[in-house]
Amino acid sequence: MTTIPSTPGRLRALWGAALLLLAACAQAPAPAPAASPFNATDTAWIQLMIPMNEQLLPALALAPPELAAFAAEVEQSHERELAQLKRLRERAGLSDDNPHAGHQMPGLVSEADLAGLRLDPSGLPAKLREHLEQSALLARGEQDSGADQETRDLAASIGTARAAQTARLAAVAPSAASPPGSSR
Repeated sequence: MTTIPSTPGRLRALWGAALLLLAACAQAPAPAPAASPFNATDTAWIQLMIPMNEQLLPALALAPPELAAFAAEVEQSHERELAQLKRLRERAGLSDDNPHAGHQMPGLVSEADLAGLRLDPSGLPAKLREHLEQSALLARGEQDSGADQETRDLAASIGTARAAQTARLAAVAPSAASPPGSSR
């Protein structure tokens, strides 16, 4: 698995690319009342965070023994977040279809990623780090540009959780603290 070093400019570019992809892929929500509190950022964030969390869960089940307790903690937090995200999706009148099915995106565990992890679970810490960092970046975008206060509050909570989880991952799997070749 090749990892490209992260830089602030690269992260901004990834965020910009993610927003463009989200805008292109986002399904038009069902007609909502004119006073809907949700904007395009809110709906795109909800529609991406649900599959990001759902698709990570099977990978967490592959955690090696030294990562198992941490993986269980992440699984519990992601399950709680999923319940909240799905309530927001319903409130926003969004379909439960996954507009990101089959996409290859940073932080989103694909079927190919999962197949690779089943063959060699040693790549899980790096994939988990990527997921945590990318979902924190997306949460910051929602906080900055979202309109619905409940959605922004959840994004703030997820951002805080991801920072703590990233630090904990670095403690339990030091090799996942930074990608190869990075100067972090």
